[in-house]
Amino acid sequence: MTELEIIERLMETHEEFKKLKAEHARLEARLEELYSSKKFFSTEEEVEIKSIKRRKLQLKDKMNEIISRVKKGELVL
Repeated sequence: MTELEIIERLMETHEEFKKLKAEHARLEARLEELYSSKKFFSTEEEVEIKSIKRRKLQLKDKMNEIISRVKKGELVL
C-alpha cells in the first residue's frame, strides 16, 4: 500500500487523523490569507504566523506518526 493509499484509507476510517488533517488545512488556509494580504506584518501577525507554523508542524508530525504505525503494522486499517 502506498503512502497516498494509506492517507486515503485513514481519511475514511480514522477520526483522529481526519481531525488532524482538517486542522492542518485550516491553518494552511489562514497562512495563505495572511501572506496574500500584505508583504509586511505587524508584531502580532508575526507571532500568529510563527504560532501557526509551529502548530502545523506538530500536526504533520502526529499524522506522520499515524502513517508510520500503519506501515509497521501496528495500526490496521
